[in-house]
Amino acid sequence: MLSFPDIEPNISAADSCGDSYKMSIKDSTVSTTTDANYKQTRPRTTRMVAVWSFSWVALSDDDFSRITDFFRKVGTFQKFEFRNPANNKVMVVRFSEALTNWQYVHPYGWQGSLKFEEV
Repeated sequence: MLSFPDIEPNISAADSCGDSYKMSIKDSTVSTTTDANYKQTRPRTTRMVAVWSFSWVALSDDDFSRITDFFRKVGTFQKFEFRNPANNKVMVVRFSEALTNWQYVHPYGWQGSLKFEEV
């Protein structure tokens, strides 16, 4: 199985890293409201998927190239291993969205965020 490049995300206190180290859980509830305004709910699935967001700032061109090359291999369709820097555990994940909105800030380097969802 492929592994995400060993490029540590920045801590959440770093400038421009407000999205780093965020975690959420997708709800799988299906909900309908009747004509009498009663709400009926049920789980769509028995599993609720966790999503993590991590940010990087001041990446060199080489490190940014390693991330973009890796994304081109796996897209949002292939699973891979990622070491969560918050707890140091290796997770099996996939990208939950495309690689977008990365910016080069001269003279520091590249900055942006990636979202991962558990497989």
